[in-house]
Amino acid sequence: MAGLMCASGLDLAAYDSDVAASVAFSKTCAIHACRTLEELVSSVRNPRRLWIMPGAAACFERLEPLLEADDIVVDCAVIHYKNTVRRSTELAERHITLIDAGVCGNGVHHALMLGGEAQALDMLKPCLEAISPQRWLHCGPSGSGHFLEQVHKHIQHSVSQTVNQSLAVIRNIGSLSFNLDAMARIWQMAVAEQTAIQGLVVDFLNETGVLSRIRSGNAQELAGLQQQMTPALNLALALHYADLGSRLFQQQISAALGTAARPKSI
Repeated sequence: MAGLMCASGLDLAAYDSDVAASVAFSKTCAIHACRTLEELVSSVRNPRRLWIMPGAAACFERLEPLLEADDIVVDCAVIHYKNTVRRSTELAERHITLIDAGVCGNGVHHALMLGGEAQALDMLKPCLEAISPQRWLHCGPSGSGHFLEQVHKHIQHSVSQTVNQSLAVIRNIGSLSFNLDAMARIWQMAVAEQTAIQGLVVDFLNETGVLSRIRSGNAQELAGLQQQMTPALNLALALHYADLGSRLFQQQISAALGTAARPKSI
């Protein structure tokens, strides 16, 4: 993410608890490597725009005392959305803005789900466009970005679990022999099925009014949604994949039996 911002021409300073890694990274792009958080904060002009990257959640407690009024902090670390709402309220009392960012992607292409003040996002737009051009969304008030990231992870886990269970069934069928690696690759390349999964999730969100409830900003509403959405989404995805897996499995069996029954040419 920092490399993408540098590539777009933005001036950056960075700190990593692994100082050697930070220095090595600074040699690959135009970035000032700082050896302490204090050096990082002092090297950035006011009002500051500070990003906590994924995996750096432990830095927040050390960074918080160094913040000043009008600073904007973008928290990309994976934490529970309730902690985000609490932190946002505490920082707002000091006139500091917290933006929570749910991040999904493969290290090259990112999608950002952002919660917090819309005005702050306008000020962060050059950074957002550098990291994820046209693939970022203001989801609602504080906590909504991290909340949707949690939902996204539940979806990923549900998909992974169902696929693994389907592969286990195929592996244990005994009487038939399949190349599981090749089959998994074929399933992964089924773009139409991936689109169907996305459509399933979108329909669920729209039909249940979840998106408007997320944007409401009510902490109790978000807490209730987490309890309701997780099992509902998991069940919907599991049923979809169970049907998909069943159909694919039947097709594979039919193909294998058909080949076995077909007379060999002389």
